[in-house]
Amino acid sequence: MKHTTQQSDESLPFKRGYAGLRQLYVAACILFWLTSAAVAQPDSRTDWRREQFQKQHQKLQLNLRHELSELSRQCHDKGLVQAATDVTAISLELTTASQRPQLPSLVQLPVSKHLPLEEQLWRNRLHSIRQDKAQELYILARSALSKANLPSLAYELVLNVLKLAPDHKYARAVLGQRLFNDRARADDPTYAGEWVSPFEASKRSGSSPEVNHPRFGWIPASHVSRYEQGLRFWNGKWVSEQKEAELRRDFSNAWNIQSEHFLVKTNASREEGVEISKKLEIFHDWLRTNFVGFFETPAALKARFDQVRVGRSSRRATKPMVVHYYATRDEYDRRMRGKIPPGIVTNGFYWEQDKTCYLFRNPDGSGLSTAFHEATHQIFDLATIDNRLSAARKRRIELRQPRVIPWVMCEKSNFWMLEGIACYVESFEVDEGVISVGRPDYIRFVAAQQRLLRDNFFIPLQVLSSLGKDEFQHHVNRPQLYSQGSGVAHFLLHYDNGSYRDAFVKLLSAAYRPDLKRVTEEPSLEEMTGVKFAVLDQQYREHMEDLATIVATGR
Repeated sequence: MKHTTQQSDESLPFKRGYAGLRQLYVAACILFWLTSAAVAQPDSRTDWRREQFQKQHQKLQLNLRHELSELSRQCHDKGLVQAATDVTAISLELTTASQRPQLPSLVQLPVSKHLPLEEQLWRNRLHSIRQDKAQELYILARSALSKANLPSLAYELVLNVLKLAPDHKYARAVLGQRLFNDRARADDPTYAGEWVSPFEASKRSGSSPEVNHPRFGWIPASHVSRYEQGLRFWNGKWVSEQKEAELRRDFSNAWNIQSEHFLVKTNASREEGVEISKKLEIFHDWLRTNFVGFFETPAALKARFDQVRVGRSSRRATKPMVVHYYATRDEYDRRMRGKIPPGIVTNGFYWEQDKTCYLFRNPDGSGLSTAFHEATHQIFDLATIDNRLSAARKRRIELRQPRVIPWVMCEKSNFWMLEGIACYVESFEVDEGVISVGRPDYIRFVAAQQRLLRDNFFIPLQVLSSLGKDEFQHHVNRPQLYSQGSGVAHFLLHYDNGSYRDAFVKLLSAAYRPDLKRVTEEPSLEEMTGVKFAVLDQQYREHMEDLATIVATGR
């Protein structure tokens, strides 16, 4: 399958100045991603089980609040007024919903014995309370998975475990992190170790440890001073920065920027490759966390919990995803000959056959949005490739085919959502560590609003859903379909506080991970949501009208 980032919306009028709107929408996104799993009404056995576990979580939170309140009172009675205030503030922080906790990487130090005895006592009591409640919550997370088959909730609870106890080793292991001790800080009394991925641990270990330099990415620690002086290591010797740039202009000598999940090959510059690599890693983390129901299947998450329980590594080492980033569009176009049909202009491309994303330095500034679009295709595809191979084999048996025919995603229906979700995440932005996605004034969503409300273009969702890969890609109104697909993705993820989010994730998962019991059946948006297409059509219009109002008023 070929995936391309189209240029269909660039000609539409667009304003990017809504600073207040962006801040408002960041807050709204935080609330949406945290609460969307809880808004569905308990109209099924699964929803009922989720509700019961959420009630248990709430009860645990109340108990935590009560114990911390009691500790605060005891501090106050002993005249430790500041300590009482601090404990109350900690209680509010731990029991108030917030975005995914920013987990500290450093291991927390034990309470210092040089502190006054009274302070040692209340700090140790606080630590004990947090540890006890974290363990209760971890057990609840395991139970949510093993007894109720709720992987998304189990994963969310694990994150809350680490909010209470950042050094909970089992919860860290479920996230794929391990304890690492930097030999260079062995004599540092303020250092007790840190939590890192196996990839980072391997980079920082061995006879020639590396450091993750902010400009140059992972390089040997012994090379840092020379790199900062303008020298570069090339084929066993040191050359000037200018000499290296000339040598690497030929893509066969491209820089290879490796991070935990990506290998960026580029002849633009090492610094640009490092920047793209960093943003892709942030995006990868966000995508896996916020679409946990897609990635964390019950079987996969259960295996991780079980591996942690018996002391084995919870994450297998995987090959990095390959990204090519060319210095110019001309070189990109040359490299794409034979992959993209003549006459089709693209800003980026993910080719399933070689599992590689192709990008280039784009002067119009759309490079990162394109990178997120193509990386979405790549990440979803490579995370589920084995599932489709199994489905193709099962289909061969059921249909008595002479050979295994490669599985084509959304070949007969629902192709809109593959491009819709990729266009949606083009709105992903990181500004000083704050992530924003789905902003109503982003060009894709403005286009969706205008197609419907100004141009009166709308394909009923039942018809849109019936379009397979070839029908969609060769449709006479393909640009408009891309716009509507972007809007529908936004609608399903955000309408009514995200009440359709889980259904949309299930629909995506059904495309990428076909049900082996129903390999000849097509998944249905109507069935996933439990809402008639006609009602969804009307709600989509309402959602677009609401977004248009937000964009027009800046509120």
